[in-house]
Amino acid sequence: MGGEGGWEGTAAVLEQLDGGAEVPEGALVRCLRSPACPRELVERLAACRWVRSLRRVPPLMLRHPGCPPAFAWDTLPHLGWHDLLLVVRDPRTMAAIRRQGERKLLERLKQLTVGERTALARHATRSLIAGLLTDEAPACVQALLDNPRFTEQDAVRLLNANGSSRCAAAVVRHPRWGARRAVIEAALRAPVVPLGVALGLMASLSQARLEELARGGDLPARLLEPLQRLLQRRRGGDPAPPVPRPE
Repeated sequence: MGGEGGWEGTAAVLEQLDGGAEVPEGALVRCLRSPACPRELVERLAACRWVRSLRRVPPLMLRHPGCPPAFAWDTLPHLGWHDLLLVVRDPRTMAAIRRQGERKLLERLKQLTVGERTALARHATRSLIAGLLTDEAPACVQALLDNPRFTEQDAVRLLNANGSSRCAAAVVRHPRWGARRAVIEAALRAPVVPLGVALGLMASLSQARLEELARGGDLPARLLEPLQRLLQRRRGGDPAPPVPRPE
């Protein structure tokens, strides 16, 4: 392959490294971004101490499938959060390096600003999503809800674990997750969901499901009386006895 990022460019860089030269960062970036970048170049660069002082080169090396693990363990702690995110999101990154990068990001969550956590939540991997479920910044949670990797199970876990009523409200008002029955029922059981929101969710359930909830015995006390009133209205206003609850 020709061109600056192909074999000719890589061969020239290797030749300069053989001569003991420090290759300009731009040339290294072009080589490392090429799909044809050979493992040999990454291994040679990992042995050059001056490479660690460059800004753009180490993250690209970490994303190469031939990156030496020892170089990765030394380099990951010094990357910024955005570079770490790029490393863990790249499918070429070795699995062990990806997992270590995710651990580093999770360790830094409390040090990030709301804006940084929001940007992270928008593109977070599955492991990072789990670490963001308890974030009480509504902007961060909203970004998490829109993340294509976010699932219905995550929405349920968020309602169970997050202590912010504003975050819980963001879940139940979300156009996708707020319509899921499992999410609605998790919201009914979540104490942080405002009572008015919980009553509105309860009214959206079918008569059969309301009867099941009444028999289940696991709704919070604040919803028991409203549930019985709703059931009575659904039955046509008859003063029927309440649905029996298990002892």
